[in-house]
Amino acid sequence: MSNNLNYEELGFKCGIEIHQQLATETKLFCDCPVDLQDEAADHRVSRYLRAVAGETGEKDEAAEVAAEQSKKYIYKYYNRNNCLVELDEEPPHSIDEEALETALIFTRMVDADVPDEVQVMRKMVVDGSNTSGFQRTAMIGLGGKLETETGTVNIDDIELEEESAGIHERDGDKALYDLNRLGVPLVEVGTDASIQNPEHAREVAKKIGMLLRSTGKARRGIGTIRQDVNVSIEEGSRVEIKGFQDVENIDKVIENEVQRQKNLVELGEQLEKQEIVADNVTSVFESTDNEIISTVLENNGAVYAMKLPGLTGKMKQKISGDRYVAKELVDYAKSRGVQGILHTDEDLENYGLTEEFSELADVFDKNDEDVVTVIAAEKDQAKAAAQAVKDRAKLLYKGEVPEETRTAEQNFTTSYARPLPGSARMYPETDIPAVRVTEEDVQEIDQNLPDTLEEREDRYSEIIGGELASQIVYSERLPLFEKFKDEYDEKLVANFFTNIYSVLEKEVDIEDLGHEQYSKILGGLDEGKISNDDLKELVSEFNSTGKSVEVIIEEISESKTSEEEIRKVVREVIDQKEEMVEEQGMHAQGALMGQVMGRVEADGGTVSKILQEELEKALE
Repeated sequence: MSNNLNYEELGFKCGIEIHQQLATETKLFCDCPVDLQDEAADHRVSRYLRAVAGETGEKDEAAEVAAEQSKKYIYKYYNRNNCLVELDEEPPHSIDEEALETALIFTRMVDADVPDEVQVMRKMVVDGSNTSGFQRTAMIGLGGKLETETGTVNIDDIELEEESAGIHERDGDKALYDLNRLGVPLVEVGTDASIQNPEHAREVAKKIGMLLRSTGKARRGIGTIRQDVNVSIEEGSRVEIKGFQDVENIDKVIENEVQRQKNLVELGEQLEKQEIVADNVTSVFESTDNEIISTVLENNGAVYAMKLPGLTGKMKQKISGDRYVAKELVDYAKSRGVQGILHTDEDLENYGLTEEFSELADVFDKNDEDVVTVIAAEKDQAKAAAQAVKDRAKLLYKGEVPEETRTAEQNFTTSYARPLPGSARMYPETDIPAVRVTEEDVQEIDQNLPDTLEEREDRYSEIIGGELASQIVYSERLPLFEKFKDEYDEKLVANFFTNIYSVLEKEVDIEDLGHEQYSKILGGLDEGKISNDDLKELVSEFNSTGKSVEVIIEEISESKTSEEEIRKVVREVIDQKEEMVEEQGMHAQGALMGQVMGRVEADGGTVSKILQEELEKALE
């Protein structure tokens, strides 16, 4: 991605928040298991949520906007890993000790201070992602530091909180969520705004992710870690970009947001400051032939329109990647439940509304430079959407970038989601007692901090080589390697849990293999009883017969031709092909290999090794 922006001159500021799910046995505030599976839901429940005043007595603006949509929230419930806590029908249990310990370990890994008392708070969210209308969160650490090659970044805060419900599908008046994810422990790490540029943000995000995985308790896989980014430039405003999962492309999202803010400021400088006129124009569309608008009007709908002076030719002006100016207004309409807007800066012939827009041009005294926009929806919804679009449009003429929460899109641009949340949404959780953290507790954690993945990679590189060390350290199977590396040859174990494992899982079901089975397999490989070529047969036999891995290994080993017998066959084949050997030398090995393999029961690696040795002797 090309980058011609001078971030220092633009007054660039950026901070990130990393959200990492933890691989604990149970959820944060109940005894339900954390492991998530693709399974059918057992029940469904429905809720409507509304915003209430927080501890300050004020309502949070973001919560109010979400509540105004009056959506019906439907939740898929799973008997296996849901209980009454997820349904908000039972008080939460005490905070999970394993999750708390993991959060404290990470806190001390970045040298952050731990509060004397961990107090759980309620953070109001009424977008349906939690049945209770709030998320439980606890401050674990403050004032940490993260050293990167580009510079030091401060860690402002570290929280331990419950994961939200997973969105399944969403439409205008309802949303469907999965409750199996709700309550999974989550560590949130927030930096200050000292990140210097988009590439630095990627470096910081990867470093935090590495440290979280170094605890050994970070869940792996798609959706288990995500990043929120706070971005601003001097003439723009702070924007929070939510839910970006692809850390490798976080710099592209940030650069596009900076470009968006810069272009919006410049657009405002080009526009004359003129009044935006808006009105209910339902009467103009009472006899319309447009099926969409006529259906809206038949169902207690209304049509609102407004004139946007001087925007002809500018509504389709790109401001960020493939994102154009009109999308800034469309997003605000959608935030009020409206599907979109129509405007005169696009081809309206396809909509069959030429006459209606001609009449609107007279109503609003439109000239060629002006754009007229139309919103059609249920009466209250249309009015609210029109007001939201008008308020957003006013800022275009001022060159102001609104502070807001935005969603990262797949093309690395962002779209408006809701206003920025404020402090009014936080208040204490009265159902969970505070947890005391003593100096002795912190000292014990400090004395037992795990090595980081980077430190382990350096150490293992000396034994098994840099490439293999890098593969295993950043693999999901690192814990398995570390469990068995002292029992068997370290290079063999590392190779098994990276290269061999990756091939094996594509060929055969290995889901039922556990620590005991892995130990026997590694032992068989280490002793030479089996080879890599035998593993597919071994696992298939294990899955189909129920025999123990140990028994299967012995059967495979006994069925193989002994090394002495293989060597005897190899010599016979070399003698029979003496002329070929004399002509081709060691190049004859390929042709001889097939003949030997046809006469012995053995793996190719063993036969190849013996054949090479005997050929070298014959050619001396």
